[in-house]
Amino acid sequence: MSETSPVTPECGDTRAKANAILDAAQRMFAAFGYRRTAMDDIARAAGVAKGTLYFYFDGKEAVFRAMHARTLAELSRLCDEAENADLPFPDKLYQLLDRQCGTVQERYARSEHLMELDATRTTIGADLARDADDAYAARLVRVLRDADNRGEIDLAGADLAAESLVSTLLAAAKGAKQGPHGPVGLAAYRDSLRQIAQVAAAAVRPR
Repeated sequence: MSETSPVTPECGDTRAKANAILDAAQRMFAAFGYRRTAMDDIARAAGVAKGTLYFYFDGKEAVFRAMHARTLAELSRLCDEAENADLPFPDKLYQLLDRQCGTVQERYARSEHLMELDATRTTIGADLARDADDAYAARLVRVLRDADNRGEIDLAGADLAAESLVSTLLAAAKGAKQGPHGPVGLAAYRDSLRQIAQVAAAAVRPR
């Protein structure tokens, strides 16, 4: 079976079982980190035999990749909703930041292993993360250009290219995860994302 798509849409029972396993794996990874979580732990949490677990996934890396791919697909759907919503530009920009960055933070913010899981996503899931990051950046560029074409913002007047502003937004969103004493809480992170969106929107507001 594929590492990132262990089931096909036609097999509903199989898909439900695989998703239950991925739900259990997500809980285990959040509680104990990637390195300390074993396939036995995932099988026990999912309520399946270890042999059943290996029927769906070749190993822990395959479980993590499938979990990561599922999360990225969910984030893409959430961002589709935000992009298509009829919202003022600052609100739409915040929603896009929150649904991508805030949702991941919400899922793992209480985990003591947030940094390890972030690192794992960029190693085991490096290709998935790279493709998703590229697609997300392209989405933000598209949203900026659409807003510019409608006259909601003025990129030329601010002497900013959409790509440069997106790079700054993503760097700010990543940096906001850390405070002076370590990772920040979810509420504080979401406040920071809103401020980042507001500052960016103000920078390109038509004069």
